[in-house]
Amino acid sequence: MTKKMGEIITIAEERGGVVLAEDLARIGVGRSTRQRLVKEGVLRPVHRGTVFALGRSTLDIAAEIAAACWAVPDGWASGNTAAEYWGLRRLPRGRIEVSTHAQRSPRISGVRIRRTNLADPEIIHLPTGGAVSSPAQTLFEIAHETDDRTLMSAFEDCLNKNLASLAEIRSFGSRAVKMGRPGSQRFRRVILGRPDDLPIAMSHAELVLANALAAEDIRWQRQYKLLLPGYATAVVDIARPDIKLGIEVDGGHHDSPTKVHSDKRRDIAAAHVGWQILRPTTGDIESTLKSLVGQITTIAELRSRQLGD
Repeated sequence: MTKKMGEIITIAEERGGVVLAEDLARIGVGRSTRQRLVKEGVLRPVHRGTVFALGRSTLDIAAEIAAACWAVPDGWASGNTAAEYWGLRRLPRGRIEVSTHAQRSPRISGVRIRRTNLADPEIIHLPTGGAVSSPAQTLFEIAHETDDRTLMSAFEDCLNKNLASLAEIRSFGSRAVKMGRPGSQRFRRVILGRPDDLPIAMSHAELVLANALAAEDIRWQRQYKLLLPGYATAVVDIARPDIKLGIEVDGGHHDSPTKVHSDKRRDIAAAHVGWQILRPTTGDIESTLKSLVGQITTIAELRSRQLGD
């Protein structure tokens, strides 16, 4: 059995931690032996009777996708599972979703199986096995179950990470959007209706604050390019150029001493050309958005009166 265990471990390493029932049969591990290995904790059922993992090992998202796709022939990871694989922000994690064209598919505990009528899906095959919806298709799939703000945030994140271009996403959407198809209405409104010249939001918090401020005053702009002394250009997260008021949303990457020093230098440079920079944190936006918008609006009104005098 020691030799066979070595073979099982080798297979698991090649498959990202997963072992198939057919792999075990090929090396001479029969059903009774397999059941004993499960009872002893050597193997752990992932999808009963078809896919196993070594002991209590934790599978990453790529291995989970591969396991689900082996259990569902001709299926591919989609929706929130695909969003997790691509690392899109603000979406649920830990739920395995698989799409398939098959009219009948196995019922698998822990896996949500969807039948799709997409005639020509964009599917990416993974090196470790299994397949996943392309980033553009993933956005279309999540449009059915999310709200406008979350979809827009995921869309902006997809563009930020260069997972797909705006042209690629819109090209897929123009083929997929159809009357009555789930998600079509939201995808058309949120993504296909987005102005081409609208800058990309760098974070979800920035997008939330920008939308909240724009609802109060349409003069707020995202990703405004500000010319600093010495002909350097700074990109301000959110700005009112008419009153030279800018907002930089500070997240975790702003906490390092180097970044703090850099931010201060940039704020001083902005002050030299008459700009005031406010720095709310992502925590401020998440916990006190309404009061934060009120404070910024008050500052903007005061600044407008001062500059008008």
